[in-house]
Amino acid sequence: MARKILSLLGKIVIVAAIAFLLIWIKTGRKIGINPSQPMQSAQEVSSQVEQLPQKINPKVINFKWAYNKKNYAITETLYGSIYDFYRTKPKEFEYQGMLPDDWKEKYFSMFLQVADGDDAVQTIADDIKQAGLKNGLSNDQLAELVVSFVQAMPYDDARAKKILSGQGSGLTNYPYETLYEGKGVCSDKSFLAYLLLKDLGYGASLFVYESENHMAVGVQCSIQYSSYESGYCYAETTTVGGKIGMIPSLNAQNNQAQTIKKLNYYGQQEQFDVKNLGPVEIYEKISGNTYAGIISTLKISQRIDTLSRLIISEKKSLTAINSQINADKADLKEMEKKLEKFSDADNYKDYNNLVPKYNDLVSKLKKEIKDYNARVNTYNQKINEYNSLIANFQ
Repeated sequence: MARKILSLLGKIVIVAAIAFLLIWIKTGRKIGINPSQPMQSAQEVSSQVEQLPQKINPKVINFKWAYNKKNYAITETLYGSIYDFYRTKPKEFEYQGMLPDDWKEKYFSMFLQVADGDDAVQTIADDIKQAGLKNGLSNDQLAELVVSFVQAMPYDDARAKKILSGQGSGLTNYPYETLYEGKGVCSDKSFLAYLLLKDLGYGASLFVYESENHMAVGVQCSIQYSSYESGYCYAETTTVGGKIGMIPSLNAQNNQAQTIKKLNYYGQQEQFDVKNLGPVEIYEKISGNTYAGIISTLKISQRIDTLSRLIISEKKSLTAINSQINADKADLKEMEKKLEKFSDADNYKDYNNLVPKYNDLVSKLKKEIKDYNARVNTYNQKINEYNSLIANFQ
């Protein structure tokens, strides 16, 4: 096994660690070379797996979350002994010789390896599937149910802030740790979502943003509708409510995705813009079931944007029409005063000359009010559709 060397006189080890909130990368440097020192390949160093300990110190956890206006709950038993096993496993990528070109891929794969005998993630995946089938969910909805399960797990805000400030450990957690602790930062939750999707047969990947110190999971989907034309749709895990395919902005204080409710719904399509985050690297691509729900999501989003533009435009038109109606009403009152004055003065000539103009204005005003009311009715229908789509989009 490779070992960490803290002295400049050490013989042959380089240690590279990615400290994740997120993506905070520390790359070790070569310390020294001794040709007589036996070396293991990077694959040998990263693939050695310890035996799973006996399951003791059970902890019963009730996972509760909401999806599509319904509440879900599953109860699982995890074990303190297994939690400690993962907690003490290596969280740094160790290698000997030259740094492998695919060292990041190998590093990420460390956290996606499940020890023999550990069926926790698979059990949870099966239970989520059964809950979905019980509620008649489609395959696409099941993928969304998995994402919503991970999203509902609290974001470890305190740990994230410590990591960002450099005051806390930046090492990521294994999925079992995340489940046991019931919370996590972006990498923790993304690794968990990845394994759940994988165990349920979906294609998945990891989206890594070094410049943003962020990670998300990708769900296999049609290239035509995918994020970055990658064949995978972005799925945010840190905040409740993010639809698969939506790419959020991040809170600068803790790197958590901005919640959907805080976003401007008049720019719905902007939430799918890949420019919302920095350059991406995609790792751990696996093929499986394809998520097609992105098509419906995009159509709804486009309809919301179309309605928002129509609503804004129509509101301006209605405001202008209402102003004209009020102006015509004011003119009508002035005519009524003149007619009354002519009548009192027995000035029938001027009275009779003004009556046709008065009647024309009355007819015009009636038509304006009728048209206005019809347009208000159409406007309100658009508002109702818009509000309904927004409510179901959360």
